Formats: sequence, structure tokens, C-alpha cells
Amino acid sequence: MQQTITYTLLITCVLLLSSCKTHYSKVSYETENLTVSESLNSLDNEVVQIYLPYKSILEKDMNRVISVSETEMEKDKPESLLTNFLADLLIEEGKKEAVREGLGFQPEISFYNYFGILSNIPEGEITVEDIFELMPFENEMVFLRLTGEQIKVFLDIVASNGGDSVGGVRFKISEGKAERILVAGKPLNLNEKYWMVTNDYVANGGSSMQVFTQRLKMINTNKKIRNVIIKHLEDKQEKGEKLTAKTDGRISNE
Repeated sequence: MQQTITYTLLITCVLLLSSCKTHYSKVSYETENLTVSESLNSLDNEVVQIYLPYKSILEKDMNRVISVSETEMEKDKPESLLTNFLADLLIEEGKKEAVREGLGFQPEISFYNYFGILSNIPEGEITVEDIFELMPFENEMVFLRLTGEQIKVFLDIVASNGGDSVGGVRFKISEGKAERILVAGKPLNLNEKYWMVTNDYVANGGSSMQVFTQRLKMINTNKKIRNVIIKHLEDKQEKGEKLTAKTDGRISNE
């Protein structure tokens, strides 16, 4: 048995102007008959039966506890527990990756864009789902080779935004500019070259970071930052270590 459903679609409208008033006039219609078979119901049931086992597996993994945090971490500016934690995690894991791959350098700076952080890290148990909510994007970890002048431009953008998620640097915000900049504990040298670990989104100019598109070099690790975070938390869990974070004055207003 089949049921026939008729959908009436309004195709065009003509805007008529008269006496400074706007009028809308319906000028044409078109109807189309769409046939819906009851057999679709049985097809839906078949799809559900195929899907359910995978749904169960997915839910089990998403609910898996991968770490424990001593405190709730929220993002804020100029710095915060969450932005500092993520930036420090990124530079730590970036250094490990550089060693594993024999790249011959260590990143001095890390950056994860503020608006790419979509939720908090809760106090207590942290699940895989928490990290997916924190970073639902498929961004990958990359290394950028930048000049000291480009680092200054980058940090001026961070300063103009009131702060962000950065690691390996310290500076003061003065009149919307980054001043008294330290990189790895040393004054920024505009003539020097530095390695940064960040994500491919900002590396390609996202979040107003066009300066990164002028980089000297980029190396893509092809590793999702979300997966890097999950692995980092799992490693902490295996060692019996809880997550901690602190604000340390890396960015402050002058």
C-alpha cells in the first residue's frame, strides 16, 4: 500500500512598490506529488539494528574516564587555568613529538586559539566525551618556523585581543601591544628565528593570524590535537597523576 503526499511549493514572489509601501504578490505556484512507501519503515528498523552495536561501542568509549582534575578549569583572559594548561600541554607534547621524529629542534612557543576552546575541563573525572566537547574540531598539530619580527606581530595580535592561550612566552599588554617579551626566559630577538607548535587552522591564517601564512616553514605532524590531549591525559592517569594548572603571570596588563 502506498500513500501519496502533495507538497505545495511557492516558487516565486514579485515585489511591488506603490505609494512608499511594500506589497508582496503571489504570482505562480507549482505542485509536485511525492510517493512515500511504507516499506521505508522496515528499512529504518534494519538500519537501526545495524547501528545499535556501534552506538553501544561508541558510547562506552566516550564515557571512558581518562584522567582526574584537581579543579575545574575555565578559559579567561588575559590568562586562565584552562588556556595555560592547554598551551603548556601543547608545548610539552610538541617537544616529545620533535624528539620522536628526529626533527632536530624543540618548539619554544605554543599557541592554541582562544575561540577554538569550546568548553571547560571539569573538576574530578574527565571522560573522552569531555575532550570532544572541549575541542570538537579536527585540527592537527603543526610546527611553524617564524622570525622574531613575526613573533612580535603575533603577540601584538594576542595583546590587542586581551590575551589568549600561549606557552613559552611572557609579556605585558600596554596600549594593546605586547611589551617586555620573553621567549623561553630570554628577551625576544627580532633577528632570531623560532619554532612554534600550534594547530593547522591558525597556521593557515585562521583567527586573524595571517602572519602565520608568511612562515619560513611548516611541518604537519598529521596528529589531531584532540587525540594528543587524550593521550596526554591517559599517560597522566597511568602514572597516577591528577591534572593541575596555574596562572603564572605569563600575560599581564601593565
